[in-house]
Amino acid sequence: SSGINAEYGIGQTGYIRSVSGPVSTVWLYEEEREFECQSFQMKPVVPKKQDKVVIITGNRRGNHGQLINIDNDDGIVKADKSLELRILKLDSLAKLSAHHT
Repeated sequence: SSGINAEYGIGQTGYIRSVSGPVSTVWLYEEEREFECQSFQMKPVVPKKQDKVVIITGNRRGNHGQLINIDNDDGIVKADKSLELRILKLDSLAKLSAHHT
């Protein structure tokens, strides 16, 4: 899914610009360049309170919201479209990039 902040295996962070099968095109912030890599070489950046997020697992996968609070391993997310509050596991969320449109 594009727009997700991800950490590449070498410790750099960037955001996913596009996905084609198992290959993702990632913009590396530190090097200011695009990079292609396999999806298994990345992991999502864990969001912090107030970050825009995308759900990356389960039946709500792809939905966006804002992480309004964290309680241990759970995140309280305010859904963008419905404005409902949802309690989701933090590992089911990824930080959305400011570059996401």
